[in-house]
Amino acid sequence: MELFNRSKNNNKPLIRQILDLVPRDIFQTCVSKYKSNKGCSKYKAYDQFVSMSFGQLNKSITLSDISSGIGVSEIFIKDLGLSQSPARSTMSDGNKKRNWKVYELLYSRLITHYKKILSSTSHRRVIEEIKDKKIKLVDSTIISVCLSMFDWAKYRSG
Repeated sequence: MELFNRSKNNNKPLIRQILDLVPRDIFQTCVSKYKSNKGCSKYKAYDQFVSMSFGQLNKSITLSDISSGIGVSEIFIKDLGLSQSPARSTMSDGNKKRNWKVYELLYSRLITHYKKILSSTSHRRVIEEIKDKKIKLVDSTIISVCLSMFDWAKYRSG
């Protein structure tokens, strides 16, 4: 059995298939608006997006978890479109320096993009389900603040 189960149809890991749902031109437009790659030579905004998406989808608790999870295989790193597994410190710097509004803009543009696509199909009900609901995006930097300020926020063990 292979390390990563792959579909017979496309030879891509599931996370790559999910990332492919984000059109690169839409992503690049958002990055350009906020100049998110300014001063970055290797760890670009897309690398950060891939890394943080991996962390979210794998319920990673730390940046080290993300780094070691991505780095399990050279093939996996290449499948994700990365040149190497990002170091914890590199991800931390990227999270500190990049404007979060890039991802807010990306989210709204993806909603618009897929609304157009879904409105012409029988999947219109998906949009109706979330249309008037509040969707909250939580910046993970608040987690350490909550852990230090509120005893009830301690959910980690060890």
